[in-house]
This record gives sequence, structure tokens and C-alpha cells, in this order.
Amino acid sequence: PTPPITPEKTPAERLAETMAELDRLIGLAESQEEVRPLANFLKVQAKRTQAGLPTTDLTLHMVFNGNPGTGKTTVARIVGSIFGAMGILKKGHLIETDRSGLVAEYAGQTGPKSHKKIDEALDGVLFIDEAYSLAPEESDNFAAEAVQTLLRRMEDDRARLVVILAGYSEPMDHLLASNAGLASRFRRRMEFQDYTAAELGRIFE
Repeated sequence: PTPPITPEKTPAERLAETMAELDRLIGLAESQEEVRPLANFLKVQAKRTQAGLPTTDLTLHMVFNGNPGTGKTTVARIVGSIFGAMGILKKGHLIETDRSGLVAEYAGQTGPKSHKKIDEALDGVLFIDEAYSLAPEESDNFAAEAVQTLLRRMEDDRARLVVILAGYSEPMDHLLASNAGLASRFRRRMEFQDYTAAELGRIFE
């Protein structure tokens, strides 16, 4: 017999499920306190748009500061799902990469490599882990080219792309301080604290 067709969830149902998943996360209270008000604000923005009222222009690009293993990728995936359910992004999928996915070894290859990775993330979230490795160095022009390509695409595809930079706090501050374009586009930051022993016990349980 043919199995019954499962009806597709509505955007409201998908959003409710994603927000519930966010609330279930252990040890990420600061992120939850950041993401939920943002989602509520975006709901209000959508209603104002529907009513023909003026809205606030805001950037959705983010910086996730914290050590490895503190839930940054998990929250990034949830953020993408929220934006997808709300219709801010058409898909809301997550593409995870790092320096090696954007920067090539030889001249002339970094631009095409960066464009290809960004194309994969269109209509979703591009999550760049250890993004501080893109900070400019005297002998490293390729990283600078990757950053300029990213900034250009963030402008050209601003309705189709959300970028999240992730990494240790101090090196990330250095990266943003090194490029005014990055600093102006990444004003929203989330801090990810290390798990306590009690939180690790709850996660294991």
C-alpha cells in the first residue's frame, strides 16, 4: 500500500519547532536571550511591511565569539532555520566553511573559490569558522582578496545571504578592527561561554 502523504508543515509550525529546539539547548542562555528577541522583532517588522508602515533597516550578519565546542554551529543552524521559516531567507540552510574553503594557494584562484562557496550559501547562512584566520598579514594577499570578495557579495546579494563569523574573541576583535567594511557589517555579536560541569552533566544525561 502507498504510505500516506505527510502534509508539509506551515511556516508558523516550522518556526515554532525551531524556537522550541532553541529553548531546549543547555548552557546557551545568552544566545537564547539574543535570538528570541531578534525573531520577535523581525515578526513585528514583517507586520509593519504588510501594513505599509516604515521599518527599521538592520543588519542580520553576526559574530559568534567563543571557544570550540560551545554550540556556535548549532545556534547558527537554528538561526538559519528561523530566518527560513520567517521568509527572510528562501531556504535558510547552513553552509559551514573556514579559511580553506575560501582561500586558494595560487594567484587568481581565491576569487573563484570564494564565489563558489558563497553561491552554495545563497538564500541561507554562510558560517565561517575560525574567521580570524582571514585577518590581513603582510605576506598574505589571498586572505585579503577573500574578504573583499565576501564584502562585495554581501552587498550584491544582501537580500539572499546572512554571514556568521565565528572564532575566539580576541582574534575576532583583531579581524574586525583590521577592516572597516567588516566592522560596519558585523555589529551583532553573541558570546558563547564554556559549559560548566553541571551543564556538561545535563548534556550527557
